[in-house]
Amino acid sequence: MFLGVGGWLSNPSYGQSGILVSGSSRTVLLDVGEGTLEKLHKCVKMDVNDLDYIILTHSHGDHVLGLPTIAQHLRRSVRVVGLRETLEDLRKIFEALHVENKLQQLIFVEIPSEGRKELESGVRLEWVRAKHVIPSVSVVLEIDGVKIAYSGDTSYNPEFLSIAKHAELLIHEFSVPREMQDITDVLGHTAVTDFERVVRSSRPKRVAPIHYYLEAPRLDLRCVEDVELVIPAPCSRLSF
Repeated sequence: MFLGVGGWLSNPSYGQSGILVSGSSRTVLLDVGEGTLEKLHKCVKMDVNDLDYIILTHSHGDHVLGLPTIAQHLRRSVRVVGLRETLEDLRKIFEALHVENKLQQLIFVEIPSEGRKELESGVRLEWVRAKHVIPSVSVVLEIDGVKIAYSGDTSYNPEFLSIAKHAELLIHEFSVPREMQDITDVLGHTAVTDFERVVRSSRPKRVAPIHYYLEAPRLDLRCVEDVELVIPAPCSRLSF
């Protein structure tokens, strides 16, 4: 379920980063931008206390600022997985908002800059350092045997595309418009013009572009034979 598919600068109708992955027995949230709680109620009528894991790629606001609101509604502990720097930033955010007491509802699971981890039986996570302007990761989540790769924010990164290869679904950001493609490494984001090489390098079954700049990009579909292109909108759902 795509809860939000935009970023800080996107058309506000796209919402901010948040992807809900529901398996047979576990529910995982990938990033939690502003408005995620509202989208959980609107899109799936879900109680946040049914969440098992929240995986954070980095601590920019459009990826984490929904978490203090969610924490206010938690009656049980939820595991939050992220880099040490991301989790430290979260503590500061909660303190600045004067809701540090709600940190007791969150069990922080610190991960190094790259690696793999079995969170529990049937739920596996692999990740690499993303190419972004602050410490960030790109992740591959495998749940019930389904492989979902999520770039978070990053410029073109062959290391991530290597571990994402042949995923059932590749969710990748394409934030940089064509006229700004020369500064993708400075911005730490992927250009629309990188779409073909991202798809050719990873060969997923499905690819979903997200984290638009202002509006959804126009993409050249000629390169994606045998790959299904999914253009997600808030509250859109895919099944496997």
